[in-house]
Amino acid sequence: MTTPLAWVPAIRGHELALDGTRLRCRKTDGQVLKSIPSAVRRSPVGERFAALQEQLARHEKECLATVESWLLGGLPVPAPLLARVWPDPSWRTGLQHLVVHVDGRLGLLEEVSEDGRVCIREADGTLYGPPSGSPVTLVHPVLLDDLGPWRRLLEEHGATQGVEQLSRRVRRQREGSDPAATGIDVDRDEYAEKFGSARLRAVENGFDVRGGFAVLRMTERFVTVEARCWLGGDEPGSSGEAGRLLWVDAAERPVPLGEVGPVAWTEGWRMAELIYGGTEPRGSEDR
Repeated sequence: MTTPLAWVPAIRGHELALDGTRLRCRKTDGQVLKSIPSAVRRSPVGERFAALQEQLARHEKECLATVESWLLGGLPVPAPLLARVWPDPSWRTGLQHLVVHVDGRLGLLEEVSEDGRVCIREADGTLYGPPSGSPVTLVHPVLLDDLGPWRRLLEEHGATQGVEQLSRRVRRQREGSDPAATGIDVDRDEYAEKFGSARLRAVENGFDVRGGFAVLRMTERFVTVEARCWLGGDEPGSSGEAGRLLWVDAAERPVPLGEVGPVAWTEGWRMAELIYGGTEPRGSEDR
């Protein structure tokens, strides 16, 4: 059931309302406008709505980032926690329709009740309600044998995912890669030349930057590992367009490629691709 918008008078003949994080405007006769007149935006009510809109957008971004961290963490999320955040549209946007593992089954997360009972839609389309309080694990797509059925299920029900999961590109190591190696060379390409520095693209894609590296931390098999992609130094003449992709453990020790788990491998590759514009690190293949 859709919640009616709460329209607030702004200037004479015009009203404003927030539709999620989107600001809408209508005339008092009910006609919804395609754009918001500047006089409405500059009104005291318009300015307050703009501030609220910015706050809600920031909140939604934080919620989506947290959900993605759960996807990368691979640890069960307590049902009571899901029950507390589910009523918030920003949280629900990130969580709903993700493939999860609960009570020994896989399914798209459809609903979470106030008492922590979840409802999932299994691959055959049937709904299943695990026992109340069952913890839920968000499944990284590289751990799913076949993404096709889940993608088709989303399409059949007209559903979308707020956090990139089934549309996430996944990779795995080639059998011929050196398991003792501790890094992969990432080459400069035409995209990197055209669209600016690797450092800028790392920041734009939400990665932390430390000591010349873009870094991404994740937990796999209860072990924390950090993928690092070299961006180049700040000194004049240093290259910001070529680097190296590697993984380190919690003690800052390089992890041999043969010991890098599938989630850490594919996420490190994805980070390098986003930074270097489609460059394929040597030693990887499309799944």
